[in-house]
Amino acid sequence: MRTPLLRGPLLLLLYQVVPAPPARVEPDSLGRYRLTVGLGSGRWENEVFGCNGELVSATGVSYRSGGAQLDAWPTPHFRVTAFGGTFRPTPDSVSYDVKDYRGPFGGGQLAFEGQHFGLGLGAARISGYDGFWAPSTYLRIGNMDGGYFRADVFPPAPVLGSTGWARAGVGFREGHRRGVGGFFGVALPPAYSQKAMVTGSLHFPVAGRLTAQVDGIFGPGESISQQGAAVALRYDF
Repeated sequence: MRTPLLRGPLLLLLYQVVPAPPARVEPDSLGRYRLTVGLGSGRWENEVFGCNGELVSATGVSYRSGGAQLDAWPTPHFRVTAFGGTFRPTPDSVSYDVKDYRGPFGGGQLAFEGQHFGLGLGAARISGYDGFWAPSTYLRIGNMDGGYFRADVFPPAPVLGSTGWARAGVGFREGHRRGVGGFFGVALPPAYSQKAMVTGSLHFPVAGRLTAQVDGIFGPGESISQQGAAVALRYDF
C-alpha cells in the first residue's frame, strides 16, 4: 500500500540520473564543410624600373581567373583549406618585360580557429615562367563572430589575387553563423606592381546554406589604374 508514496521520489531520482537528450543545434549554425566557387577579372599594371629608379615601361595586363576552395573543420577550432584554379593574363603588348604567371594555381592551409584568435600556415603555388612557391599565412586577432583585425599572405581564394597577394585590415562575422560579414583593408597586388591598393570583401546569405560573396581591389599605377573584381557562391554542409 506504500508504493504510490514512493513514486514521487523515484521519478525525481530518475530525472536526475538519466541523461538529457542532446541540445538542439542552433538554427543559424553552419556545417563542417564549405565549398566556394568563383570567377573574377581585372587589370594590373606591369612596371619596369631602371637602375636609377626611373620608369622604363608600364604595360597593362588584363586577366581572368576562376576556381574553387574547400574548407573543412575536423574540430570546431581546427580548419583545413585547399584551393586552386586558373589564371589567364593578357598583356596589352607582347614584351619579355611582362611577368608571366599564366596557368593553374593552388595551395593549402592548416589553421587554428579560436573564438578570439586565429593562426594559419600553408603553401601556395603560382604557375608561369615567373611562377614560384610561397607561404600562405593567416593571422586573426578578435572575435570571429564580431569584429577583428586580420592579416594574410597569399590568402586561400578561388580567384587569384581577388583581395591581393598580401593584405591587412579589419573584418567582421567570419565564423560559423549565417549573416552578413566582410573585410576591408590595404593590399599588395600580384608582383606586376608593388603599389599599395584598397581591397574589400562582402558575403551575405541568399538562400538556406547558400552564401554569395563579392571581392574587390583597386588602386593607382604609374600610368593606368589597377582594379579587379570577383564573385563567388559558398555552400555550407
